[in-house]
Amino acid sequence: MRLREYQQNAVNGCIATLQQKNSAVIVLPTGCGKTIVFSEAIRLASKRCMVIAHREELIRQAAKKIESMTGEPPAIEMAEEKSFEPFIGMKSKVVVASVQTLNAKNYLGKRFLRFDPSEFSLLVIDECHHAIASSYRSVANHFQKNTKCKLLGVTATPDRSDNKALGQVFEEVAYQYQIKDAINAGWLVPIKQTIVRVESLDFSRVNKVAGDLNQRQLAEVMEYEKNLHGVVTPTLEIAGDRKTIVFASSVAHADRISEILNRHKPGCARMISGKTPKDMRAAAVADFAKANFQFLVNVGITVEGFDDPGVSVIVMARPTSSRSLYAQMVGRGTRPEYEAIAHLPLHDGSQAMQDRREAILGSSKPHCEVVDFVGNAGKHELIYAADILGGDYSEAAVQRVKEQTEQEESTPMDVIEMLEAAEREEEVIQAELAQKKKRDSIKAEVSYKALDHNPFDVLQIAAPTRIYAGAPPLTHGQQQLLERNSIDTNKIDNHTQRLLFKEIINRKKEGKCTYKQAKLLRKHGYDGQQTFEQAGKLIDQIAANNWRRP
Repeated sequence: MRLREYQQNAVNGCIATLQQKNSAVIVLPTGCGKTIVFSEAIRLASKRCMVIAHREELIRQAAKKIESMTGEPPAIEMAEEKSFEPFIGMKSKVVVASVQTLNAKNYLGKRFLRFDPSEFSLLVIDECHHAIASSYRSVANHFQKNTKCKLLGVTATPDRSDNKALGQVFEEVAYQYQIKDAINAGWLVPIKQTIVRVESLDFSRVNKVAGDLNQRQLAEVMEYEKNLHGVVTPTLEIAGDRKTIVFASSVAHADRISEILNRHKPGCARMISGKTPKDMRAAAVADFAKANFQFLVNVGITVEGFDDPGVSVIVMARPTSSRSLYAQMVGRGTRPEYEAIAHLPLHDGSQAMQDRREAILGSSKPHCEVVDFVGNAGKHELIYAADILGGDYSEAAVQRVKEQTEQEESTPMDVIEMLEAAEREEEVIQAELAQKKKRDSIKAEVSYKALDHNPFDVLQIAAPTRIYAGAPPLTHGQQQLLERNSIDTNKIDNHTQRLLFKEIINRKKEGKCTYKQAKLLRKHGYDGQQTFEQAGKLIDQIAANNWRRP
């Protein structure tokens, strides 16, 4: 299988990094082929490899892709399924395992102890933003008893809502590809955001847990009858006939959304959650892929390892302050129609990128529409599309776009276009501020250089970079102190006077020489930082030498 240009770059970066380091991370947006990349790394590995993940969907998906790319059918280590570890000659080159299963107890203590670390050259952690957990770390520690066994993590979202750094597990980022770059290159569809204001939504009393909104308290808000209809009614209007994933806050919330959707449009929605039996869940996902119904309402099930390019609308009925969670949810809708770009070149030359973008624009899925619901966020800073696309833009530009999208309710807006416009505006604003600062600096410089000497030079302190017009004047006594030090207060502004007065007083408290002494010593080549006593002796020597430095 031929790799896209960025995928090959990711593999090359992985190999180069792991030649120098014991562990590395590859960051690719959802829909850009993380499984393809680590499958190629496995194909090139010299010895056995293991891939670990935390959900069955990820494990099955990885095993299928690895076999298609390497020709090696992986062994599965999950629940009752076991690889043939005890049998020499029957061991698979690749094992795909559940992290929960590997940590389960058996007669050896933990199930991962069945595997001999010396046989492995690569351990891959899929969705490695989870790798900080002790279950992952215990597995990694076991395999890295073999110092030649390298650790590779792959993820779309390296940041975590609880702020625990992946740097505790991985040494270096081998390759990173931003979602904005993937959209601009025509590998993902553009993201348009629609904001819907629901006046009855109030998150102000919802607390935070591990960096995100408390799920129980959030569910109570979202399950309120008025809020349910405030979410469902606009969802039906905005989605039209497009295939849609709805992210709900709780099982009860998902169930009610599905119920109300079906009340309006019979048979249009199904609900799945972690409590849904596996066979029913698999059947629902399969039927959704075949477009047998329109709305897949779920609680955390389609966040990772769910691939359906037909999804055009993402409904965020589960507000979040976690950037990583939001990015994962949006990523379920950013894949383009495969047929739209399948025939186009795999490199990222300007013409190829333009051809892919035009092909996506002309397809039945020209963009992914993300629907967010806003109300009273209280103390919370909720995440929107601008947050996950704004990595290369200033914070001010991102904030401006978030405010603008909230103002333009019920209007789908291209987020990257908005960010680029906001960044241009920010550059103009910053340039104007820089010019103003430069003008203020010139005024300040003129203000103190109008004196027959530079007092800031004498005192060796930083001169002001701007004038503060509102600074209050010194008292008459304070001004007299400056005048006694030969500083003409008529030639400098109030702010500058205050800076000089403060420094003169501080020098006295610290036992340093007076301003007059420092001025005389500087004139004769001394630094003017001597104590009062030292300065007196030096000035006596200068005077005795006919006012020349001895």
